[in-house]
Amino acid sequence: MNATTEIIARAVIRDGARILVARERGKSWVFLPGGHVEPGEPVESALIRELAEELGTASRIVGFAGVVEHGYSDRGTAHHEVNLIFNAELDGTPVSQEDHLEFDWLPIDQIDRTDLRPAAVKTVVARGTRAFWHGWKADE
Repeated sequence: MNATTEIIARAVIRDGARILVARERGKSWVFLPGGHVEPGEPVESALIRELAEELGTASRIVGFAGVVEHGYSDRGTAHHEVNLIFNAELDGTPVSQEDHLEFDWLPIDQIDRTDLRPAAVKTVVARGTRAFWHGWKADE
């Protein structure tokens, strides 16, 4: 697969036995909030910026959750991403600030029945506070 590598900062945001997930409007699958790290931008700063842009509230990183490397093809275009996942907390109530995204609280006991992408993120969420690395094509 010949693709540019994208660095993505994502957050596991918990509310009791639920995690916050994002969905592109019209899609059936979900993903963790966050987004692309800009060239030269520290990963933690990128995550705080992305969460503010997407959710309209300040946040703070409270720990490192793991790394998930992932590759996929979408409409004939190859993608390769490295997801750096952090545990984070919000200072306010999340409200989507982006017309193309909606957010919802997913009960953790439903995670196995949910199309959370990339799928290896489910392991990061399940491990809680123990850091995790999932290499590309390890178990797809």
